[in-house]
Amino acid sequence: MKTSRAVAVLHDPKDVAGCLPELFAEQGIDLELRTVEAPLPQPESLELLLVLGSPESAYDHRVPWLGTELAWLKAVQAHGVPTLGICFGSQLLARALGGEVYRNRQAEIGWMEIATPRADWLFKGPWLNFHFDAFTPPPGSLLLGETELAAQAYRHGRSLGVQFHPEIDTAMFDTWIAYWQRSEEGQRFMAGAGDLPERIRAEIAAREADNRDNCRLLLADFLGRL
Repeated sequence: MKTSRAVAVLHDPKDVAGCLPELFAEQGIDLELRTVEAPLPQPESLELLLVLGSPESAYDHRVPWLGTELAWLKAVQAHGVPTLGICFGSQLLARALGGEVYRNRQAEIGWMEIATPRADWLFKGPWLNFHFDAFTPPPGSLLLGETELAAQAYRHGRSLGVQFHPEIDTAMFDTWIAYWQRSEEGQRFMAGAGDLPERIRAEIAAREADNRDNCRLLLADFLGRL
């Protein structure tokens, strides 16, 4: 399948898509960014979908837009649209396909290589993990990556979910810091985080070129299977 356009769903008007627009442009694909609170496109109009991250939990139905997005994503999957879900997006995609999302026993934060049990998918990273929740891979999916704490990647048909952030860059991380600074939950996190945000940002800056190369390879594999 050759596509020339893709839609990425963001979960806050201030969110950005990291290195993804640049890497999709290299593939000749225009990446349109949509916020979840704007009208979502009809499933039949989509060629390729990305569902990106959020500080929210994919099981918290107090979030005003969550139920609508989940129902829409189920329809998108029923229509057979190839989808890449990243972090929160991988969790919501898992739910849409019949998996579960839950609060993990501890947070998983930092750069790490992942175990890759299949010989045809060897994208070990290192990748940045920054999450408090985890998913069970949906029924009928192939587990592609994992750590001791959580499943990290799965493939279901032409859709792919990854718990880590292959798209991360410093500009994207700066939007996370801004969110933590302005939200009550984020302020509580920052109060106990010490120098963690500064350390993570410095690591992102140091690894940015290598991470972009790793993301490029992962995307090429995803797109090559469509």
